[in-house]
Amino acid sequence: MIFEWIDYTAEYAVLIDSWLDDTAIEMTGIDEGWDSYWNAVLLDALNYPGCVDYCKMVFWEGKPIAVVAFGYYRGDVTISEIIISPEMRSKGYGTEILKELVCLSRIWFPDPISRFSAIVFAQNIASQKAFQNAGFQKQMLPDGVTFEYVRLEPNPSC
Repeated sequence: MIFEWIDYTAEYAVLIDSWLDDTAIEMTGIDEGWDSYWNAVLLDALNYPGCVDYCKMVFWEGKPIAVVAFGYYRGDVTISEIIISPEMRSKGYGTEILKELVCLSRIWFPDPISRFSAIVFAQNIASQKAFQNAGFQKQMLPDGVTFEYVRLEPNPSC
């Protein structure tokens, strides 16, 4: 493991909000702040008994460089958001974080995982590259503007 993963708490909200520059807002749709987004995710999860949502801060060399939100439901892991700090973007950290997330799934989730998935907007080239480089397969969705990235080999030897 090259990163340190820490559970998100509201004390990180201001930092994450500072990462939500115009590009990040355009790519994620999070325009009311991270804490508002995360609370909405947790509220929505109440509609799916057995769904567990996670939000992790990712640290590298003692510095927070990313936040990752993902959920586990009936053997599937859905990565709902990954936001890299602006100074760390386009340097391969997204790919490495995704690879490590896949590996850590064996520890975090008690049941076998059948697949990982994420939705990525067509204009989000950086995220597309990160998911492809992390071993996810790209599938165009019917709307023609978003892709689903799927990894069916969720527990590689790490």
